[in-house]
Amino acid sequence: MAVALLVLLLLFFQAVAGTLTSGLTGGLESSSADVFVYDVQARSNPATSILSPKVEAEVAAAPDVAATSPIGLSVFTGTVEGSSSADAEIDVQLVGGDPSGPSVPANIADGRLPSAQGEALFSGSSFDSPVEIDQRVKVEGVSFKVVGTADDAAFNVLPTLYVPYEDYVAASQARASRPVDVAPSLIGVKVAKGADPAKVARSLTKSIDGIEALDRSEAVAALPGVGQITQSFSILYLLLYIVVALVTGVFFLILTVQKEDALVLLRAVGASSRDVIASVLIQVLVVVGLGALIGSAVTAGLLALTRDVFGAGLQLSTAALTVGVILVLGLVASVGAVRRVLAIDPINATTNRGIRT
Repeated sequence: MAVALLVLLLLFFQAVAGTLTSGLTGGLESSSADVFVYDVQARSNPATSILSPKVEAEVAAAPDVAATSPIGLSVFTGTVEGSSSADAEIDVQLVGGDPSGPSVPANIADGRLPSAQGEALFSGSSFDSPVEIDQRVKVEGVSFKVVGTADDAAFNVLPTLYVPYEDYVAASQARASRPVDVAPSLIGVKVAKGADPAKVARSLTKSIDGIEALDRSEAVAALPGVGQITQSFSILYLLLYIVVALVTGVFFLILTVQKEDALVLLRAVGASSRDVIASVLIQVLVVVGLGALIGSAVTAGLLALTRDVFGAGLQLSTAALTVGVILVLGLVASVGAVRRVLAIDPINATTNRGIRT
């Protein structure tokens, strides 16, 4: 049960951390763009990047660039039309771009990409109620019909709508109450076939003044807060794995001490060290494995019950990896018990506290 509790904590934290990280990075990580171009003063932060409209033309003319798209990013208050919920008004991340260019998620879960103004692709943040296909969301007087959905493609842990750039401009101007110029936040770049995105990004940064280009993986890693969140949870995972190893090691060492008389007798009647060690290791696998399975099952149940709160679910790959690591740590931690078994002298079966019988 101790192992089950530790596995529950490990899997629960991993599921919540994965959902939180995905909500921050999904918009870039799932994008069809290979490279993102920022204003150099934004320091790789999409929320503070503002590019000159002429930058896209310069980027499009660069070598190994196959396609480009302006990407506008801004947070609005939206209203889910026809919703009976009291929370029909939501904060929504609007992402404007060319629906046929490198500005939208690469994989669509259901429906299709927007093909005309007034249409939107939705991606949930996992922490909010989803918006279904054919529902409408009104943003600053502009009504969007959701025609498709994408998984894990949200920005800023907010419900995200991918819309044509013209609609993004219209919503931004409506909020400003005047026809202001709306500059893109980023330029999404699709590189030519066979080109290395990292090399293209470095070339763009060197050849165009005032911009910084990053390939997708670099852009994800550079997002504010992602590194700190990952590092914090990694330390937590490490501590929990250490506790698992210590609990398992101490438990089986104590068990070996308690069963020393029986183990001595087994050795005295002809059992080999290999037989006794195999018995100990089998017990480790059974106890730790059973605890890990119980912990996984309880975690899956808890996450299912609290999905509206934490927005997280248990992935089979995560559970399998964690159970595998726990089993390996259990075997490694049993070294102390194994060494004690190897130190048993069969002659001790003929003595009683040092007195020969």
